[in-house]
Amino acid sequence: MSTRPSISLFSSSEAVAIEQHSATPSVSRTSTGTARVEGRLTSPVARVPESTAVAGGITVKGHTIRTFAYTTDAAVIRNTNADAILAVYPFTGEPVITQALLTVAQQPLFVGVGGGTTTGTRVVELAMVAEMQGAAGVVINAPAPAETIEAAMNAVDIPVVATVTSDDEITEEKILAGAAIINVAAGARTADVVASIRIHHPEVPILASGGATDESIAATIQAGADALSWTPPSAQQLQSVMMARYRGDGLKQ
Repeated sequence: MSTRPSISLFSSSEAVAIEQHSATPSVSRTSTGTARVEGRLTSPVARVPESTAVAGGITVKGHTIRTFAYTTDAAVIRNTNADAILAVYPFTGEPVITQALLTVAQQPLFVGVGGGTTTGTRVVELAMVAEMQGAAGVVINAPAPAETIEAAMNAVDIPVVATVTSDDEITEEKILAGAAIINVAAGARTADVVASIRIHHPEVPILASGGATDESIAATIQAGADALSWTPPSAQQLQSVMMARYRGDGLKQ
């Protein structure tokens, strides 16, 4: 008779399941008094930077959102602690993609409905379908004219997010067209563009890319951004790090 020990498929093994946060459920309380509960398999690697916590936030239907995870990666969406998901992708918008992301998202999903490659009536139709599927908001790309923003605003009862890359006449027209949220995606100039828009429109909710460092996040918030979009590492990047640890890369002296 074999004496080989039995192996449970669900037993914890720190040497193997290094992505595991804890061997047992964890309950703790932060210095500010917030109770925190973590599951056995909770992964801490897709968490938003703590420096984003000071953002004022945008309240959408009673829920205050300070951070948007900018990703369409289902595994990352399932594990991030961002307040919302910003699911914008460089392909023609399809309801089946929205439905797939809604299946795994545990937080409000703001989904792209075109405005660049996809234009005109299809943008409005995709916005209407996204609302029916359960999306919390729709995002329209920067090339879309103000008329598209206005048409979408008239067609749906969820926030229409208008992406802009500068503070110019086109941005002004989109604000006047009724965009619920302005999404500033201006690369290294983001903080400057946010500051410029904020001077002209102190009341407009502004979402902006926070960059990769605490310094850039602080600068974007100080410029006037209400909420921040943050790009988490992809599942492929995280898997590469994990595999390096499995192989013992970098552990040998």
